[in-house]
Parts: sequence; C-alpha cells; structure tokens
Amino acid sequence: MIAQGIALSAKKAFLLGIHQPTDTYKIALYSKHARIGPELKSYTANGEVSGLGYEAGGYTLTGFKNGMAGKSAFVTFDDIRVERATFVAHGAVVYNASKENAVLCVLNFGADRHVHDGIFELRFPQPTEKSALILLS
Repeated sequence: MIAQGIALSAKKAFLLGIHQPTDTYKIALYSKHARIGPELKSYTANGEVSGLGYEAGGYTLTGFKNGMAGKSAFVTFDDIRVERATFVAHGAVVYNASKENAVLCVLNFGADRHVHDGIFELRFPQPTEKSALILLS
C-alpha cells in the first residue's frame, strides 16, 4: 500500500533548512505492492519498478523551486519526461540524494500508470495556496 504525504522527518528538516536548492533530488517510482508512506525516512528499493527507461534510484529532478503561495510554503520541480519507457508505476518517492537519501514526500498516483515503449510523463501541479508537489500550510 502506498500512503501519500509529506515525510514526517521532512517536516522538521524543512524548518531547519536542511534541504537546499543546490542539493541533488530524485524521484523513484513504485509498484502498487510497495509498502511506503510518510513514515519512510530514506529511499528504499523495496517495491521499486524496473523496466526500459528506468534505473534503480529513479530520475534526477531539476528546476528546484520553493517559495510562498498565499499563506502556504511550497517546494516543486520541473516535470519529468522520458522518451522511451516500459514499466507500470503506482506511486513515487521524492528524496534528497545529497542528504543520505532523505525522503521529502510519497506520492500515490491513484491507479497504475502503464507505459509500453512510449513516453512517460509526470507533471507536478503549479504551486497555489492549496496545491503543490510539497505544500506546508
């Protein structure tokens, strides 16, 4: 089961300024059988997908952005686009590879996302006061 949410350990880390724009962030993809949620402290390979266009550890995220949207603080990244991929993913973990693979958040896509020798895209919401990849309100 994949339980979506901001990692419990990340909430304190954000307040302490541990996650910096110059760090290396990654997103790992998981099958519906993965047992991950906000209590996850660091990246795990258990339940991670495999297939064409995907390597263990996931994709490097670019375009780190943080700021305020109304009264809420946010963190987001550029969207992901892989030109040729074959796998099935049900969720993801965003983590900081520069800080001992510390998890920032866990995402549940709500359903399996199938791609077969095609384009895989993951679009993050534009930050608003009520919605962002990572939102602290």
